[in-house]
Amino acid sequence: MAKNKKIVGIVLSGGKSSRMGSEKGLVEWKGKRLIEYSIEALQPICDQLVISSNMECYNYLGYPIIEDEIKDCGPLGGIYSCMKAVKADYYLVISCDVPNVSFLLFADLLKNIAAFDAIFPIDKDGRKQPLIAVYGSSCKNIIEKELFQGNFKMMKLLDLLQTGTFQISEELPYYNSKMLSNVNSPKDINSL
Repeated sequence: MAKNKKIVGIVLSGGKSSRMGSEKGLVEWKGKRLIEYSIEALQPICDQLVISSNMECYNYLGYPIIEDEIKDCGPLGGIYSCMKAVKADYYLVISCDVPNVSFLLFADLLKNIAAFDAIFPIDKDGRKQPLIAVYGSSCKNIIEKELFQGNFKMMKLLDLLQTGTFQISEELPYYNSKMLSNVNSPKDINSL
């Protein structure tokens, strides 16, 4: 468990949003912007929260915005830049396009991280969700090495870490069939 550990939340909002056609985190759904749901999923259990983005449009939220130190290397670069900028024991990572994630999922991930470098949920089909995850500070050096070698794939990173998984099932009190669904295009919004 993560008692007496510093926990930092990282909201990833640095993507190009090409399929969305506009800045994805600012897209409205049920009266709020997508990024605001991601913030709500982290806020209750983080000591500090940062936004990984190269855009000033998120200034209105009042959280530090951390730009990618190494450009054009995807979520891995965003996570690394945030880890470098803010020291913590654990980093709760969430992308800005998954509005149905409950903070209770992150509480469960933290409860189960134990001796792992990272832990993430898997859905009923066994799909890994590395952008809704908890990463220990031990991951930073491994991520750095991958980036400097030109390896930007999250799934490749997971192969290098001691990872735990957390099964999403209907037995969870906060279960939602769309909990891990993300939004890539305007059409996806309607299927949430």
